[in-house]
Order: sequence, then structure tokens, then C-alpha cells
Amino acid sequence: MPHPLLAFGGVSFRVRIPTEMVDLPTFLGHLCLSEAELRKIWWFRGRMYTNFSIPSKSGKARKISAPDRRLKMLQRTIAPLLDQVYSPRNPVHGFVPDRSVKTNATAHLRSKFVVNLDVERFFPSISENRVAGLLRAVGVDKDVAAVVARICTNQGVLPQGAPTSPVLSNMVCFKLDKELQAIAKATRCIYTRYADDITFSSYQPPGGLFAEGIPPTGNFPLEVLSPRLIEAFTNNGFKLNPTKSHYGDKHSRRIVTGLKINSGLNVDRCFVRNIRATMYSIETLGIALAQKKFEVEHGGTCDLGHHLKGNISWLASVKGQADPIFRAIAARYNASFPTQPIKVSPTKAQFRSRAVWVIEHFEGKFAQGSAFFLKDVGLVTAAHCIEEAVGHEIDVYHPSKPSNVFKARVRKHHTIRDLAILDHDVPSHEFFELEMATKAPALGDAVAAAGYPHYGPGDSLNVRSGHISSFSVKSAVPLIEVTQKLTQGMSGGPILDVDERVVGVIHKGGPEEGRDFAVHIDALLVWLKE
Repeated sequence: MPHPLLAFGGVSFRVRIPTEMVDLPTFLGHLCLSEAELRKIWWFRGRMYTNFSIPSKSGKARKISAPDRRLKMLQRTIAPLLDQVYSPRNPVHGFVPDRSVKTNATAHLRSKFVVNLDVERFFPSISENRVAGLLRAVGVDKDVAAVVARICTNQGVLPQGAPTSPVLSNMVCFKLDKELQAIAKATRCIYTRYADDITFSSYQPPGGLFAEGIPPTGNFPLEVLSPRLIEAFTNNGFKLNPTKSHYGDKHSRRIVTGLKINSGLNVDRCFVRNIRATMYSIETLGIALAQKKFEVEHGGTCDLGHHLKGNISWLASVKGQADPIFRAIAARYNASFPTQPIKVSPTKAQFRSRAVWVIEHFEGKFAQGSAFFLKDVGLVTAAHCIEEAVGHEIDVYHPSKPSNVFKARVRKHHTIRDLAILDHDVPSHEFFELEMATKAPALGDAVAAAGYPHYGPGDSLNVRSGHISSFSVKSAVPLIEVTQKLTQGMSGGPILDVDERVVGVIHKGGPEEGRDFAVHIDALLVWLKE
């Protein structure tokens, strides 16, 4: 049954109230809740919660009110009905399907200036009467609204721990989100909210968010915020936390919901340091003593292995399965906990990206090309990329971190075949190894060329799709001609078949060449056997 909605910020549109909530008898029937049980919940719901505290990032205790099994079952039945009523705004990332702290931080990636705010006592700020009034305003039957509010609150407020608290808090914040979004638009900022975490960011200094000039980087007093911004919170029944207001500019660390956004998305350095410290304790003390240390010194209340696995999994979700830091930590974890290993399963694109690297040297003249790690062979490239560096060191690095340069030397090379194999000091967790094709390439096969044409800082792996257009032999070297352009800088990179296996090594091409060739993988196999 549709109802006009005028309560959410004065915006007029229509909301469909679920048929299960049209009247009280229908609603109670949907919940399988008798009037007798409802009366019991109505008067004694406080006894149906277990209250406990967990430490927060600030070190203060966070109060959790967890409903018992029956009450939680009722709340889980109500939550999907409320999801049908509430349509989240774009800036809302907390408690919304397919959104997370990661998507929240990603929205601010290109920003140079970040203002972080925090709502104090977020869930306790939302009262039972406010929930009931909101539901009535959107068109829910008044008796149903009263029952929902009663079942979903404890001690007169939203409990942190109930399945319905997330969606109800977002519904209550609908008007707040509208007002903050308007402020962001007026000040040319980006606005997002993840539960009680408020973030504004911009490419230019956000002077419009402050009353008299921008404060120094770091924490700042709430009084320096613009009156309009402060009123947006107070008028909606919320209060800002005076200890969690922070400003970061382009010269300082910028954090959004716990993730760094200075150069790409990343976890805070302390997070990785703590994981490594925990792994060191396990490796030096043993699991039993490390568990005891975790409980005594850090207040741990769960299994250390599960706690550690959760943190490492979060690291992977942010940095990616191909990230070398994650892979190194996961390998250490799997060695200590072989019965509950962390699976390292990068996507094809991640695997390919971490297998193809940039090489450069300055012997004689500057030269730059591509190279790739090949299983059971080593670091492979084209001979013409390193011909003047034979006997000298070559720089090898991955574009994700150009400052992390490793050294390589030519193990063997063949000028006519235009192939070279390099010895290197790159740790095994830093790269993936491609494999040779298991079947011979055929005319018309789809192939991908991977490399770094005219590489510059910030460039990622360039992958070009095409087909095998012909086979030829020159100077007794089998070659594969492809339809995609193999531009300068791609030399030494792999040609991959549909199974992501190597069928050739990029030889030469580009607009000036007219034709684009790769050395057939058979030439490498014959050379290795000689």
C-alpha cells in the first residue's frame, strides 16, 4: 500500500509499505507472535538483553546490548521489512548491501583535503519515541509502529547489537544526510557517512566547512566548524564527538573509516605492524604462550588464530590477493596454522599484473622494457632490452611501488633469438610466475599482449587483445605475428593465450614497424635444451 512520504527531509515521493505491516493482526501473524508474548516483551524486554563491553579504537569501552535468541529472531524478521521502506542515499555506506568501509573510503580517493567528524553516542541518541514517530510519518500503521519501536529498542533507545538498529539508524539519519549533502554541494565537497563516521573531502581547501579559516592539520575544536554544519547535527538530534574531529591536507596523512587514501587505498601502517608483531609472538613463543600474552597484555577474549585470520583477511580485501605484503603474512600464518589456512587466490588480472615487471638500465644509454616471471625458467625478457647491460646490474621493479627497486643480472642471452633470462634478488612473495602454454598456438587464436609501453610513473600493466594473424621463421627463429600493436616498451613482455599461459615473448612492433611480432615459445624451449 503506497503512502506519500514527507517526513524524510521534506522530500515528497512515494514509499510502498510492506503488506505484512498494514495492520497489527497481520504484522503479529507474520512474526508468529501472540499477544501474550508481545505483552511479555513490552514490559520485560530489558531482561532479554545481555550487556557487555568491548574495547574501541580509542581505547574506551563500547557498550553492546545483544538480544536473546527469540528477540533476535523477531528483529531479523522485521529488518527485511524495514529495508523495503528505506532507500539509502548515495553518500550512505554503512549497513547498505554492496557498500562497506572500503567503498566509503574509495569515494574520497582523489581528494587532497579531508575533514573527519564523529557522532557521539550514535545509537543511544535515537529514542524509542523517535523510531515510532518516524514509522508513523512514513505511513506505517500507528499500532504496528509502536510494536516495532518496542521490539527494536532497549531502555528507550536503539541498542548496539540488534539486527534492526542499522536500518533504523539510517532511516532516522535520512534528513541529516540530505542536509549534509546540501552543505557538501555548496562547499564543493564530497560527503559520505558510514554509521557515525562523517567524512567531507575536496580537491581544494574546504574553507566553507569552517567558521573563520581552515584550522591546522590534526584534531580541532568543534567551535571552528561553520554554524550551518553544527546546526545540521543538533537540529536532527545528534551531537558531535569533540575528541574525534580531524582535518588532513595534501601534506598529511588522510584517513577515511580507518583506511589511508593518500596514494591509493591502503590500511594504516600500524595495522600491518600489529599483525607482524602477533605473528612474531606465535613463531617465537608458540601458539599457547602467544594466546596467553594476547589475553593478559591485550585483553583478548577470543581464539588468537581466528582473530589473526580475520585481520589478515581484511588486509587482503583492501590491498588485494596479489599484494606482496599480504602474501608474505599469509604464508607465515599458514605455516603456523596449517589446519586453518588462508587461501591466496588472486584474480587472473591480479596474477598477470604481478607477474609482469618493468626493467631499466643506464649502461651506454637509458633503456626500458618489460619482463615476466616464468615458472621453472626465471625472469624472462627480450635480449635487445638488455644487450648493453650484460655484465652490469639492471633495475627491476613493479609499478605498484616504483621506489622498491630490485637488482638483476643477465644469466644468459641470445641476440638472434632475442631472448634473455635474468637472475634477480626479488623475494618470492613479491611476484607470481606465469606458465608456458600446454598446447601449440594456432592461426586465429585469441591472444593478449602484456607490457609497459612508454612507461611512466602511475602507469599500470597495459594489456592488448588481438589474434594470431600468421606464423613465420626468420634466421631460423620461429615468430608469431599478432594483430594488436606492440608498442615500444612492451618488448620482453609475454603473449598469453586464453588460459593465461605464455605462447610467445614480445619481439618488436608498433606503428613504425608495420608488423607486430613475438618470439614463439618454442624458440625458448629449444634454447633452454641446448
